[in-house]
Amino acid sequence: MKPLNTFPIEDFLEKARIAIRSNQKSLTLSIKEVNDLQNSLSTVMTRLLGKTEQYLENNKLPQKIEIKMDGGKF
Repeated sequence: MKPLNTFPIEDFLEKARIAIRSNQKSLTLSIKEVNDLQNSLSTVMTRLLGKTEQYLENNKLPQKIEIKMDGGKF
């Protein structure tokens, strides 16, 4: 598995933080920045989903969970 490149995400978050602080009305990204951000987010989400599925397979929950409650006393 190749290393995860999160620089485009970090770069976008930094630009957004600066835009918010300076009360900018908009944030403009070049098509290259958009493409890099999309690729980075896609990779992050795909790996996250894979890790989640792997975790769920290794830590199976019972099919049925039973909860018993009594009325309590006052």
